[in-house]
Amino acid sequence: MIQRVNDSIAEENCFPALASVPHCARGSLGLLLSFLGSAITETADGQLAAAQLNGREYSILSILETDGPGSQAELARLLGKVPAMVVMAVDALEERGFVARERDPGDRRRTRVVLTAAGRAALARGHEIADETVAGALPGLSAEERGQLHALLQRGLWPSAT
Repeated sequence: MIQRVNDSIAEENCFPALASVPHCARGSLGLLLSFLGSAITETADGQLAAAQLNGREYSILSILETDGPGSQAELARLLGKVPAMVVMAVDALEERGFVARERDPGDRRRTRVVLTAAGRAALARGHEIADETVAGALPGLSAEERGQLHALLQRGLWPSAT
């Protein structure tokens, strides 16, 4: 039974990471979101290599672009990761010239992480890849429908912002 359901999903959706979603997910928004998120994360890591990034690095660059320069501890908090993991990722990004560490002018004891021009270029490519990955994961939705889904999720998560 499970194999037949998986074959059916694989035929309907050519996104390989979604080929093993159990049938029970169709009846649960929570399970659908969970499986979809896992599939996108799994697939995006491989696809982001074209931008010289992995998922964690893409997330870090996105946070730096949107939430502003911050310390590695702040990055770790926003990512929900232990600081040691973030330090290793920032080290790798810095080696490739995507971020730089600078002293905080407001507090010289504090070091903040900032995007470089190369980091902005890699992030722009990463955004394109992320959009393509989501489109591939949701082939039954048009670009407009994916936009509506995005807006609904934002409204659901941040109701006071609308």
